[in-house]
Parts: sequence; structure tokens; C-alpha cells
Amino acid sequence: MQDEYANRQNMHLTVLKLLESPEYQSVWKNQKPLPFTTRAAELAPMVNALSDLLAAQQVATTGYAETKAREEAELENIAYDISQTLVDWYEENGRDGDADQIDLSLSAWQTLRDAALIGKARVLQQKLTEALATDAAALADYGITAADATQLAKELADFENITADPSLAISRRRSLTVTLRPRFREVSQLLKKMDRLVPRFRKTEAGTAFANAWTAARIIRDLGGSAPQPTPPAPQA
Repeated sequence: MQDEYANRQNMHLTVLKLLESPEYQSVWKNQKPLPFTTRAAELAPMVNALSDLLAAQQVATTGYAETKAREEAELENIAYDISQTLVDWYEENGRDGDADQIDLSLSAWQTLRDAALIGKARVLQQKLTEALATDAAALADYGITAADATQLAKELADFENITADPSLAISRRRSLTVTLRPRFREVSQLLKKMDRLVPRFRKTEAGTAFANAWTAARIIRDLGGSAPQPTPPAPQA
């Protein structure tokens, strides 16, 4: 989520909290100027819709990386597990050359780049398939069965698929960002209309307190801890 959007939404939520406060509702709700009440009713669903969009954008931003990391770890773990057992079987049968091709520590599997990991996993898949085709009974004593080959093939395919098309996640994120801009602009425009009416509440002590609280709530604060900044123009497309 872009910091600008996060900071603006934090201001929106602060305004909603102020409007929902029992301390101030008797000051503004159904009181003149009445358009303020109408606009307050419009504001809540608009801000809630923005929260949903921002959450979706966050998923689109982090979801791909998290899914890729999970699929990568699953492939690395099963490849290490199968390869070490197969290495032992190869060595017991005097096939050191075959063993050397797939003998990697877990950390070695984990440090392989995407293409290298896929390539080495394919070598392991080929070795395992060939071994099961000729010596399934012997491998069964080691706990290696066709189910292992099926699981390895699945994890390899899953990782290949997610590394092959990261553009899907990027496209989804961009689409949501394009949608966010006009939505933020609409909320900004509505709040500016409400800003114009707030001074009318300053006719009483309670109304002045509400107007002051409104002004404070409308400040966009940097969630990172920087000094408060004046409300900037809505993000432009």
C-alpha cells in the first residue's frame, strides 16, 4: 500500500470516528446546516469501500511474494528429503556418479536461484522416475515410493507456474491502484464540501468544540511519525 494512500485513509477513519462520537452527534446530526448530515451519511460507506480496496491492494502487493516463497520452500524441502535418501541408495549400489548429481544440503537447495532450482529439481525428478521404474522394490525399503514422485512433480509444477507469470500479480495491483485514485478523489471532494459547512456550528460552545475537533481530524498525519502535513490535493490519475 502506498504511504500516501495509507495516511489519507487514516485521516478518513479519524473523521468517521469523530462523527460517530456521542459527544458530538447532538451538535451536528440532523442540525442545520442539514446537508452536513446528508454528507456524513454518504461518507461512511465510501470510506469503508476504500478500506476494502486498500486491503485488496495489499494482498496483491504481498500475496505474490508470499505465495512464491511458500512454493519455493515446499519444493526445496521435498527435493532435499528425496534427494538425500536417493543419494544414500545410489552410494550403497556403487552409483556415486548418479549420487553426485543430486547431493545437495538443504542450505544448498535454498540458495539456488529460481531457474537453477527448477533445473536441479528436474534432474532429481528424472533420477527418481528412472530409479522407481527399475528398482521400486529396493527403494520401497528406503521409504521411497511413487507417491514421492507424484509429490515432487506437484511441487515442481507449482513453483514453475508461479515463477513463470508474476505479471498477473503486477497487473492486479496496477488495476487496483487505478481504481483507488478516483475513489480517493470522491472522498476528498465530499470532505471539502463538509469543511465548508463546519464553521456554521461555531455558534455554541459545543459547536465550537466540534469544529475544532473536525479541523484536527482533517490533518493528514504521516504514519511513519513525521510532522503533520496540510491536506494535499487528491492523487491525480
